[in-house]
Amino acid sequence: MSKIAFISDIHGNYPALTAVLNDIDKRRIDKIICLGDLVGYYSMINEVIDTIRERGIPAILGNHDHAMIFNNGIIERSKTCTSILQKQLSYITSKNLEYLHDLPVSLITENNSKTFFCVHGGLNDNVDEYLFKIDEAYVKEHSFQYDFLVTGHTHKFIHNCLSKVTHINPGSVGQPRDGDKRASYVVMDKNSVNHIRVEYDIDRITGDMRLHKFDEYIYSGLYSGKKIGDNLSA
Repeated sequence: MSKIAFISDIHGNYPALTAVLNDIDKRRIDKIICLGDLVGYYSMINEVIDTIRERGIPAILGNHDHAMIFNNGIIERSKTCTSILQKQLSYITSKNLEYLHDLPVSLITENNSKTFFCVHGGLNDNVDEYLFKIDEAYVKEHSFQYDFLVTGHTHKFIHNCLSKVTHINPGSVGQPRDGDKRASYVVMDKNSVNHIRVEYDIDRITGDMRLHKFDEYIYSGLYSGKKIGDNLSA
C-alpha cells in the first residue's frame, strides 16, 4: 500500500518547505504532489523552486505563479501581492522563471487504484477559484469522473466526502490561515486522509524578509497562523 502527500501554497517560505519535506521523508511517502503557488509573499522563492525542481516533485500552476509569469506580477485585487511579486521578479532566476512558465494548470494521478484530479483553484477556474466546499450539483455540473478532487488556494485544510467524490485541500505549507502557525499538508494511504502539522523555523524566513526589505506586516502573521490582512487575497 503506497502513500501520497499533497503540499500547496508554499509562497517562498523555504524553511517551512524544508521542514515538511523532512517530515515526508521520515514517513517514507511514495509520491508528493505540489498544488501550486511556489512564489509570492515570502522571499526565498528561488530556494523553494530549486528544491521542488531538483526533487522532481510534480507541481501545478497557482495564481501567484500565473501572475508572475503571465501578468508582470500583477494581482489586480491586491496591491500588496502585486508589489511583492514585482519585487520577486527582480531576483528570480531565469531557470526558475522558465520552470514556472511550463507548469500545467491541472494534474491527474493515481494511487492505490484511486484517481486524483489536482488543481490550484477549482473546476470553474483551475488557477483562481476559491473552493471551500463542493456539493453533488458541483460535481454533476462538471461531469467529474475521478475519486478525489484535490485543491489548494484557500490556505485551509478541507476534507469533504460526497457519495462518490472526496474533496481534499491540504492547507498551506508557507502561510497557514487557520490560527495554527505550523506548516500544513496531507498524507493519504488507501483508507485515510491524514492532516499533518509541522513546526518550522519561522525566525529564519522572517529574518530573510527583513534582509530583503519587505514590510513587517507581510510576515508578522506567520507567528499566529493568520492571514496578512482583510484587504488581501491569496
